[in-house]
Amino acid sequence: MTWGRYYWPWWLLVVLVTFLGPEIFSLAVSAGNSLSDWVWTTLKIVRNETIGQWSATDLLLFCVYVTVFVIFLPWHFFFHRFP
Repeated sequence: MTWGRYYWPWWLLVVLVTFLGPEIFSLAVSAGNSLSDWVWTTLKIVRNETIGQWSATDLLLFCVYVTVFVIFLPWHFFFHRFP
């Protein structure tokens, strides 16, 4: 028996509650306090901007996001690849 079977579900629950609680509240009350607004402000992304107008930072972060959350994690979790 390993401690990971108990640790990871509790860790995930705590992270989701501490993140989603304030995020949902800020989206309901004032969208200016949300994580998405912070990201848009930090990366200087404007509404209705096309991908051709993105900076190198925007493209790099988008590629990292896709690599980690769309490719690596699903393959790792569901197909037991990339050990």
